[in-house]
Amino acid sequence: MLAVYGCISNGLLYTFIGVIALLSFFKLQDGGADESSLMAFLRKSTAGTIIIWIIVLGLLSYISWRIYETVTDPYGYGKNAKGIARRTGILFSSIADALIAWSAIKTLFTRGAGRDTQSDAQHELIQKLIRENDGAGLIVAVGILICITAFVQFIYLFSKTYLERLDIDRLKPFYKKSISVLAWMGYCSRGIIVGITGIFFIRAGLYKNADEVVNTDKAFDFLGDHIGHTSFIVVAIGTVAYGLFMFLLGRYYDPDKD
Repeated sequence: MLAVYGCISNGLLYTFIGVIALLSFFKLQDGGADESSLMAFLRKSTAGTIIIWIIVLGLLSYISWRIYETVTDPYGYGKNAKGIARRTGILFSSIADALIAWSAIKTLFTRGAGRDTQSDAQHELIQKLIRENDGAGLIVAVGILICITAFVQFIYLFSKTYLERLDIDRLKPFYKKSISVLAWMGYCSRGIIVGITGIFFIRAGLYKNADEVVNTDKAFDFLGDHIGHTSFIVVAIGTVAYGLFMFLLGRYYDPDKD
């Protein structure tokens, strides 16, 4: 149930972010395609606050399951070097979820938290770290960790590890193919956005410049401004696909090797 609830929560989150990114591209929404801005927007209403709680508790459930999965090895990866590497990859893939959960919790318990205040707080924290003796090195280390998380998304995809968690053998070929297409679109898009974020964290540490740090919203902007509008739209659609895939993963989750 931890895994199922976590998947549904992730589905809500990434579907929202992808839709907001598309609305932003077509000038129907002024930015906000990042986790902090989404949480700040939802917090404006009682219904939105309830959705935040659903997402936060779901993310914590998912992280708990991933830690349990790493320790107990229900898919039988083993204790050899390859098995340990795969189980470590599972843990790394939860880092992005943990950062989102922390952002959401801060939004819930900080009065007057909004899109600008969240961004300013992050900027001030990075600046403070840069002024510290080893702060810049810590920011680079965080950036490398985020990049590893992005790399794990592609490994997870190309090794088709996601299929181990899907009990879909009884489905018709068309439905199985559709789920795989959503997975490919989703994991690629998530890996790209997380990777861009990590690269700019590394740049912030190397150049000792807090302005280099980007969130999900600015990562989308980077795609649109420097790579092309098509890439922006494709990755935004892929983010929605990731959300839909997570809903289906929750529906057909297989919690062990059998």
